[in-house]
Amino acid sequence: MATNDTIDLWDEPETIDIGKGLTMTFLRNSDYLTRVVMTAEHDDFQVPLHYHETHDEIFRVVKGRVRYTLGEPGAKFKAWSRLRATTRFYTPEDGEIVIPRGTAHAVFVEAGEEVIVEEKTTPMDEGKEVFFRNFFAAGGATANPFAIMQIFYHGDGYPVLPAGLRFLEKGLVTILGNYLAPLFGYKLKYDAKKLKKH
Repeated sequence: MATNDTIDLWDEPETIDIGKGLTMTFLRNSDYLTRVVMTAEHDDFQVPLHYHETHDEIFRVVKGRVRYTLGEPGAKFKAWSRLRATTRFYTPEDGEIVIPRGTAHAVFVEAGEEVIVEEKTTPMDEGKEVFFRNFFAAGGATANPFAIMQIFYHGDGYPVLPAGLRFLEKGLVTILGNYLAPLFGYKLKYDAKKLKKH
């Protein structure tokens, strides 16, 4: 860690274990921010429906296949209805896939499939790395819901609730993540305000 309580992400390990047979590498001096490698030993890998308000996500499948569910850009997504969403497998032949901000999306990879996925955002900033480092430092999907909501609040992430009402989703993240989590003693390991700029 750098002086004056600043955090230099470049001093942190580039590659972290994020589960059985899963690693995430934070790329430096690259067009992409992260690379996730899934070996044949991994269990099912899934990221539930969520969206981002201030960042577009761009991903590409480098190896294998990944099932993405993508909502209609900017549309309210109702989890019980697939009428306004597309679920399909993406492979290296698909090239870059853009998920516009506000678009609900979910990810699934079946156990045992060998996969490599790279991801970046627009705008391209350290927000994605900070989000992932906080998420996995807190315990990943098994972390306390208050910790997860705090990470979502500071990391431009919102879960999609069954009713698909954005004001409820944002309200949930704000109340649990911004107000209650600190009240119960939850604190982010990586504070974006303390990052050293490169």
